[in-house]
Amino acid sequence: MLRVFLCAFAASASLFAAPKQEEPEEKPRNPEWTLTVTAFDVSALPPSRQVVGDLLTRNLVTNLNTIARRVRVSQEYTFYKDYAWSQDRSEAAKALAAKRGERDKLAFQGYADWKYRKELKTIDKEIRELEEKLQTAEAKTPEITLEPVFKLAEANRAGTFPAPPQPGQEYQFCLKEKTDAFLAGKIIEFHGRLYVTIRLYTRYSQSFPYEDDVIFSIEDTQTGIDLLVDRTVTAVSGAEPAQVVVHAVPEEAVILLDGSLAGYGEAGPLEHPPGTVQIETFADDYSPASTPLELRAGELAELYINLQPLSKEALTITVPDESAQVYQGSLYLGQTPLDIEVPTGRAGFYHVETPEGRSGSIIRRAGSAPETVFLQTAVPVTAAEGKVAKARRSFYGSWARFWIALPTAFLLQGVSDAQKNAYTMTGNPSLYQSAQNSQYISIGAWIVFGLVSAEVIYRTVVYIYTAGKSPDPLVKAGVKK
Repeated sequence: MLRVFLCAFAASASLFAAPKQEEPEEKPRNPEWTLTVTAFDVSALPPSRQVVGDLLTRNLVTNLNTIARRVRVSQEYTFYKDYAWSQDRSEAAKALAAKRGERDKLAFQGYADWKYRKELKTIDKEIRELEEKLQTAEAKTPEITLEPVFKLAEANRAGTFPAPPQPGQEYQFCLKEKTDAFLAGKIIEFHGRLYVTIRLYTRYSQSFPYEDDVIFSIEDTQTGIDLLVDRTVTAVSGAEPAQVVVHAVPEEAVILLDGSLAGYGEAGPLEHPPGTVQIETFADDYSPASTPLELRAGELAELYINLQPLSKEALTITVPDESAQVYQGSLYLGQTPLDIEVPTGRAGFYHVETPEGRSGSIIRRAGSAPETVFLQTAVPVTAAEGKVAKARRSFYGSWARFWIALPTAFLLQGVSDAQKNAYTMTGNPSLYQSAQNSQYISIGAWIVFGLVSAEVIYRTVVYIYTAGKSPDPLVKAGVKK
């Protein structure tokens, strides 16, 4: 008996000594932020330009998909925090009210006295638990995700864009679409330019906290759209724009920011959405540089770039027995013989022209050793070759006129025959003169065709004869030798 008592005591002691299981940590609420892009109002544009609305919408969606998370401002964070607290409290209060109503109905169920007391005891216990839950919900403030995952609405992901709501129906639209915000815009024509306005409605503010507009010419449509899209993406992400300053040496170095010209030698401060930006710099006779830079919201980033000069080698350009002008592209370099320095390992194209109009060119390939380059200018066209070229052009021109005159003659012949048939069938005197005129025109067309045919024969004979002769008298001398 003592042994049984000791075992029972040990079991009860181990039960009370067992540590309590820790409650699972509550995850932050509202982990996603959904945006709906509505169709832009382009009704004020002519039909030929309404495609701009679709272009803007597609570009906007493409760039919005690059947002990973949205940074909530304090007002938005407070709104969702209060909303979650009110929702928890409302659910707990509804559950408690339902259970109290169930307790009130218990007396009318017709239970036996023992069963009524048992059911009453059970319900009273559940009511106490629900009262504790309500007190906990009133006292506890739920945690909200500070940087929720950004998502576009399902309709946008499917490639469709709903119509924007009517004024006063914005909040109901957000509830219906299950979205936290929506973008709406309008495009109108303003003195030959496009004027675009865009607004962001958020459920937490129940207003349009962000509005922007841009005006641009038809030729600058893509540039204007890109500018508006960049600013809108920054606003939607909730992050402050970053700023970047670039200092480059030499002073004439070209600075590109994501492929767009930012300045020469020094650029900035330039606003840019947070994220990675590609900065490229290049200058003549210097090695180009390309640097990715990570920008953070509200940060001022400063970048110093010192381009390295290219190593050079000597190059001499000469033309045998005469002087010529040397060009690199459209840049005039000087007269031959010309000594210049060129970047080592770089390909280059050089062009020379003599006062008599002869020309020549050479491509210096990358990696070739320094050497003197002799450019042999092209031999000018001789008089005999010019005659052949002229005879060829005349020959092709006569054939072109032949194929214009032939269908024209057939067409006018058909019109003349139709006029004569109409006069023959009706005998109407008013058609006689018309038929006569048509016949004269048709005869004239056939005469022209005959002349053109004669010209074709003549040009063919001349071309064959001229081409059969030697175009260069030097060749004849060489053959006799």
